[in-house]
Amino acid sequence: MRILVVHSWLRGNLGDVLQASVLLRALRSLRPRSLDLAGYPRIPGAGARELVELADRHVPEPFAWYWRYTPASLRAVAVERRWRRQRAALFSRYDAIVSAPGPFLARYDARCASALCDIAVASDIGVPFILASHSIGPLSAQDIERVGRTTLCVAREDASHEYLRQHGLPAVRSADFGFLYPYEDVLSSGDSVVRWPRPYRLVFLRSQNFRLHSIRWHRGQLLLGSHLVPISSSERVVVATSDPCRDEDFVGRVSEHLGVPAVVCRSVRELVSLIAGSSGVVSDRYHPAICAVALGKTAELLPNSEPHKMLGLENLLRRHDLSSLCELAREGIAAVTAALGSVPAATAGAG
Repeated sequence: MRILVVHSWLRGNLGDVLQASVLLRALRSLRPRSLDLAGYPRIPGAGARELVELADRHVPEPFAWYWRYTPASLRAVAVERRWRRQRAALFSRYDAIVSAPGPFLARYDARCASALCDIAVASDIGVPFILASHSIGPLSAQDIERVGRTTLCVAREDASHEYLRQHGLPAVRSADFGFLYPYEDVLSSGDSVVRWPRPYRLVFLRSQNFRLHSIRWHRGQLLLGSHLVPISSSERVVVATSDPCRDEDFVGRVSEHLGVPAVVCRSVRELVSLIAGSSGVVSDRYHPAICAVALGKTAELLPNSEPHKMLGLENLLRRHDLSSLCELAREGIAAVTAALGSVPAATAGAG
């Protein structure tokens, strides 16, 4: 069987590496004839090396966001037509297409149009298409219909599963695959853990959610917009990012503004060891919170510009303990591998 994993974000966001590497290890267990990884950019970032090495080949994908900046008239007659032609030629060389985990199936995400188009392309040429562990919604009625053309849809939060159910679409209820990352293997490798003279609480911040002037100290507590984060007098605050390409400069400015240390994690190993040594995590990013819970640390979620997925994760963490979260994630992985196991391996072209 030839499997192509599409929509991989390879600039160095460690959350994408965390969840997608679990998926690729599971797909590798099927012993496919080829397991290729399609993603952006053409030359993957250093932080994504672990993920790329799990595949047989990296297939560069075009920058999918440009649809957002194309006038509607041109989009239909030029951009989408070209995209469909190129993707059909690529997909026809494989027996199955698997969409890498992520939050991009929502109308506020600029990647949504191209991702949904891929579902239609695969369906039109008769190649199975699997959505593996996604946050889904909100979407238009037309886009919901496109999601319904998938072979399998795995929802990574109860909220996404319920959203699909309300729209009459079958889905597998799961949790993010990042809960199944081999954390203990990383910690037992002997890599050093960043340590300060006293306990430290990590604050992971994205660049677009809080303006610098809204982040300040207030009577010894940390104020992020209208959100007050209680800090123990024995704790040191450390601001951090798991996405250096996007947020390194912003985190540096926050560090200087608050007078606290900053850490830029450039590999999953650095992220895991940093969180393992902390007293807990405050985050407006999805995966540092998952990493914290998996390592037995407290995790406090901050509001951000993607409320559907973050509220979904918050509810998931509130309703399930770690054992249940891991079991849900395993059910999602099992559904993906079972669906692929029933796909005949003779549909693809010669490649």
